[in-house]
Amino acid sequence: LPIVEKIRIIAQKVYGAQDIELSPAAQSQVDRYTRQGFGNLPICMAKTHLSLSHQPERKGVPTDFILPISDVRASIGAGFIYPLVGTVS
Repeated sequence: LPIVEKIRIIAQKVYGAQDIELSPAAQSQVDRYTRQGFGNLPICMAKTHLSLSHQPERKGVPTDFILPISDVRASIGAGFIYPLVGTVS
């Protein structure tokens, strides 16, 4: 599957999101990694541990939200791509 589709599946099936929204920077990185041949790598989401959503104040199991992907980075040596969800400190 393409990188964006793998991210979307995780967001919808694991986090309960309605969909994802990639920032321009995130889309640019997805395009770059795909061109470089890394589109087959697995995805490891980087997000707050305080909520299933990107909003730590939303406790429990929120649903039907749009999960913002602010950036997408790769750890090529370790063999995975990691999207940054919302603000990651």
